Amino acid sequence: MSGQAQAAVSPAWVPAGTWVVDPARSTAGFAVRDKLVTTVHGTFAIASGTVITGSDGQVVSAVVTLDVAGVSTGNGRRDRDLLKPRFLDAGSHPTIVVEAGSTATRATGWRVEATLSARGASAPLVLEVVPTSVEERAVRVRATGRLDRTGLGLAVPTFVVGRHVEVEVDLVAAR
Repeated sequence: MSGQAQAAVSPAWVPAGTWVVDPARSTAGFAVRDKLVTTVHGTFAIASGTVITGSDGQVVSAVVTLDVAGVSTGNGRRDRDLLKPRFLDAGSHPTIVVEAGSTATRATGWRVEATLSARGASAPLVLEVVPTSVEERAVRVRATGRLDRTGLGLAVPTFVVGRHVEVEVDLVAAR
């Protein structure tokens, strides 16, 4: 997770249209407590994404897909463990999908009530989304949130891997 703050841009400045996420220029990061001792930081490769905005800058719909096999924590053994059935079950469920539901526009961005689907289950995820750069044909947003992983049915106790996963996503999209 970058931890870098960027100035917000009014969501009303985001032109209406269909925005396609550029996976090469976007990142999806996470942080989670590990064995009550440390925090593990990692990333997932972004496979695809689409955001549709209305004429008032309102998010009409949004879907981002992550590639489970693209998980990286800087520890190869941990990364391989995360692909196993008791964690993310990449063999049966190769993607994580985040889909926007109810969206409220605020002065500096959106509050998005999303659903994260992974390993055949779903969990709610509230995201605070802030546009950090808006141009006629490109937009960059930063989304942060906290996921309660218990809804995903991972077979790992919360004292081994924490219950809450901090999420930070930097998306670049173009029309």
